[in-house]
Amino acid sequence: MSDSAPRPALDALADRLGERVTRPGHPLWDAMRSPWNLAIDQRPAAVAVPADVDELRAVLVAARSDGLGIAVQPSGHGASGSLEGAVLVRTSAFDEIEIDTAARIARVGAGVRWGLVLEALAGSGLVPLAGSSPVVNATAFTIGGGHSWFSRTHGLGSGALRAVQLLTADGRHRWIRDADDPELMWALRGAGGAFGVVTAIEIELYPAPELVGGRLVFAPTDAAAVFRAVIAAGRSAPESLALHAGAMRIPDVPAAPPELRGTTIVSVELVELGASAEARDAIDAIRAAGTVHVDTVGRFEVELLGTIAEEPTDPSPGYGWSVFADLDDDVVTRLVEAWEEPEGRAVMAISLRLLGGALAGAPARPSIAGAIRQNAVVSGHAIGWPELADAVRGGFAHLREALGPAASDRTLCTFAAPGVGYSGAYAQADVARAARVKATVDPEARFVGNREFR
Repeated sequence: MSDSAPRPALDALADRLGERVTRPGHPLWDAMRSPWNLAIDQRPAAVAVPADVDELRAVLVAARSDGLGIAVQPSGHGASGSLEGAVLVRTSAFDEIEIDTAARIARVGAGVRWGLVLEALAGSGLVPLAGSSPVVNATAFTIGGGHSWFSRTHGLGSGALRAVQLLTADGRHRWIRDADDPELMWALRGAGGAFGVVTAIEIELYPAPELVGGRLVFAPTDAAAVFRAVIAAGRSAPESLALHAGAMRIPDVPAAPPELRGTTIVSVELVELGASAEARDAIDAIRAAGTVHVDTVGRFEVELLGTIAEEPTDPSPGYGWSVFADLDDDVVTRLVEAWEEPEGRAVMAISLRLLGGALAGAPARPSIAGAIRQNAVVSGHAIGWPELADAVRGGFAHLREALGPAASDRTLCTFAAPGVGYSGAYAQADVARAARVKATVDPEARFVGNREFR
């Protein structure tokens, strides 16, 4: 259906919901339709922010009547396409948080970001399988198989998913658990955005009597040595220790802090579930790999978990690339050298996250997100608008070539680039199985996920 085609049901929905439906031409249109990654130009038919389930169901009815799809982006992360012919739904009104410390369960509304969940857990001695950013939506992260600070101990975030409250294409709104529909729950744990509108999730919480973490910042020339030390630590460090390492070139632009413009930052971010001597030894070995300029490692409370990585909290335009890889000293050296060569200069930052531990085995609960055999996930990042895309893609290709046969053809689902289907994260047979679930639950393909079943 073209943008000029009549949409009487959408017109009626806009009359009913008023300011909770935004359409092209409205002064707030660009702000409402924009995803987190501003380089992606989303052009939905409308943006709806339903206040409750009745209004959400009205959006579904209107979309069906006008032949439109429904796409859900709670906080704008994960955008992958233009969304033409779809109504974009924001679930910010679904903001409940209930914590049952005795049962170690959290019930979280689909509009809630991780930062609020962490605040709600203050003093509880419990942690969720949260990611590194406090502004990422907790539901989208979990049903997308998100990588947590605690994934080496407990697996991907989707493994914590106990139940999902879901509005399906038939208009039913209900809680779904393994006992109700094990096949749908299997697919929701990693490919959850394509089967309906999730309005809340129930997740397991994990004991955390003590948390240690922080950031080490090294001299700009220490990238290769620090990366090698992190990979070496992965061979001996306990599964309770999470390690991220990165190197970033700060552009010489007015938006960057004056003291950092034109410099390179090399850093390691870490979190340990506990405070073991083995982890302390591994951290000390990493410290010894270079010249440490900043060291914030120490005990912290759960509500500060989202501050460890110091990730950006505002939307920006950019590009990303990521692969699982088996890294050793030689591969790490080639990766850093490639990034420093002229062909890699368009890539602003490279990073790796240590895998292994629980990630190498079967997930705690049946899930499309299976075992990960490689020891790290490697990523490249670049900030910029579409006119820089070719140079950035060339830089990513140069990094991929440097990894050689150590690299896989898959990555974490939440790290996959726009336009990449679920087979970029999961086994093809499992993607086909999830597609069959999709055909059963959403036979009209009304719901548009961030990824396709290919």
